[in-house]
Amino acid sequence: MAERKASTRRSFLKVGALAAAPLAAAASAEAAAADARTARLLRLEDEAAIRDLHQAWLRRVNAGAVQEAARLFADPRRAALEGGLSRIAADHAAEPDRVEVEADGRRATARYGCLVELETALPTDCTLAQMARAQGSGVLRRSERRVLEAAYVKAGERWAIARLELRPV
Repeated sequence: MAERKASTRRSFLKVGALAAAPLAAAASAEAAAADARTARLLRLEDEAAIRDLHQAWLRRVNAGAVQEAARLFADPRRAALEGGLSRIAADHAAEPDRVEVEADGRRATARYGCLVELETALPTDCTLAQMARAQGSGVLRRSERRVLEAAYVKAGERWAIARLELRPV
């Protein structure tokens, strides 16, 4: 009779273990899904912060606030862009903007299609340029399509610009 109780206990434990195995697997799958959702949320928040940083930089550049724009860089000495640049605007005919955050969440790259307005000072040795200067102009303006390639780094909890480079399309 004692043997029968042990057998019953063993079978009860076996059935319990078999029943609990799928529940444990489901719990670990749920935890993995929660981790994936958390990682995706963090990546999306980082992408949004980078886009906000890019917009802040564009506003400062277009307003002519070069010193303020340089403060958005991790190293302000790397803030110089092409000479004669006066404005940058989004190029809606270009490929969509692309922001990619690396797996470690500390570095990111981006690629933005843009239209740049460049100014070149007219020479002072011709009559036409002297007339233009007398009327308040004195510069030749042109617009070009470019691609702005950017690299970003996360300094503490804040994103900063590491490098910007304008490339011809």
